[in-house]
Amino acid sequence: MNQVFMKNSLGAKQIAEEVAERAQRFVPAYKRFLESQGFKSGETFEQLPQLDKKSYALAYPFEELLGDDYEECFTIFRSSGSSGQSFYWPQLKSDSRSSSAGMRTLLEAVFAVHQKKTLAIMGLNLGAWIGGELFSWSLKNMAINAPYPFYVFSPGSHHEEIIEMVYKMNPFVDQIILFIVPSAIAHLHLKASQLNKSLPYEKLKYIVTGEPFPESLRISLQKRAGIEEKMPFMFSLYGSADTGGLGMEFLATIAVRKILYRNSALASSLGIESPIPHFFHFLATNTFLESVDGHLCVTRWQGIPLVRYILYDRVALYNWKEFKQALLTSPYLDLEDQAWVKLISDSSDDLPDLLAVSGRSDSCLILGGANLTEYMLDAAVKCEELDEILTGLYRARIVEEADIQYLAFDLETRQDVESDAVTLDRVYYSLVRTLGQLEPYFLEAWKNFYSGWDNDSSKRILRVNFIPWPGLSHATEEIIKQRGIVQ
Repeated sequence: MNQVFMKNSLGAKQIAEEVAERAQRFVPAYKRFLESQGFKSGETFEQLPQLDKKSYALAYPFEELLGDDYEECFTIFRSSGSSGQSFYWPQLKSDSRSSSAGMRTLLEAVFAVHQKKTLAIMGLNLGAWIGGELFSWSLKNMAINAPYPFYVFSPGSHHEEIIEMVYKMNPFVDQIILFIVPSAIAHLHLKASQLNKSLPYEKLKYIVTGEPFPESLRISLQKRAGIEEKMPFMFSLYGSADTGGLGMEFLATIAVRKILYRNSALASSLGIESPIPHFFHFLATNTFLESVDGHLCVTRWQGIPLVRYILYDRVALYNWKEFKQALLTSPYLDLEDQAWVKLISDSSDDLPDLLAVSGRSDSCLILGGANLTEYMLDAAVKCEELDEILTGLYRARIVEEADIQYLAFDLETRQDVESDAVTLDRVYYSLVRTLGQLEPYFLEAWKNFYSGWDNDSSKRILRVNFIPWPGLSHATEEIIKQRGIVQ
């Protein structure tokens, strides 16, 4: 459904054309790539071929990928490797000089750190990965120049150290902001319980990145902390090692997601399918974005310049003002939405436009013709109904026995959960219901023939294997990003 608020691109096309022209003149790899594609000079920007990591970044010598200003680079970051292979991305000084000022502006706006004594903990993997290294560096630079109490601790993903510092610093601060991947939060809480350390949940705030998460996770954490839903609590940042930061959730976009999560009729009327995407305000003013066949396509001048570079994240691009108007005037709003509606209504029309991100488009399992994306599997496993049973970490794969395909799940259970037949049935039927809501083709297949074997757990279409905590969670301290689908 093509809505009036949908856009094909975000950012200034003039910037993109200038980047493309400069790359054609000064980047040897890009010149060779265009020649291999039969590109002729004089064609428009839209006619330029698209790149990706495999066809471009990994296909040419590193030195040929660099821009003509490569000597202005000051550091090199590594990608996580979650897509199959890591790559190294040089960073220009000009792109990073304002990072600590930007961090300060962000944290003052969303968590009022200028008014509250704050401890920021870098719980993302360190080393050369851009997420942990860039944020840690920016936070420490911010702390040095801040005229108010602001403390930084950077243990990386060593959860016992995080817990120990939270425990020690709790009496001295008003709030603790934890930078972390969302899949590691449950493990951190369970680890604290195992160590008999009581975490001050009411003081914990979160900046998360690296992975999508279902809205049920934020709702569950906020309820546990006893914090009102409308209060700033957990914000997601969006970007990649390939391109740097691209966007961020604001309170208004979190409100949008919460309304659409609760109100499926409203979401459907706006052409938004479940699982509900993340909505990020586009903040990278030196970058041009396109939606190409539903994939995010990025043009940006950087250490390794990118022209029409495909990230394989599934996205839609929205005009914020028009999207806001469409939502606020929808006849599908109901009384339960009013608190969020006011927050959205009070937000400025001049906020940046939106990226609606629905996870990786290249991560999918096909079961009997049903396309089950990792984003769908995340929503099914991490739903509110199963929160008291599962930590949210899982591994999913297609297995075949006697020429019949099954979807096999390894699911991590919380402490003291009994892996008995009752629990198995509850989890199985919850997964079936949620996946059926998200992929109607699967639901029809289950109704018509898969359900005929539900009384025999060995023949069910979903093979559920429980793994007690921390059987999967321990990897969150070692692996940068958690991927649910395994091949």
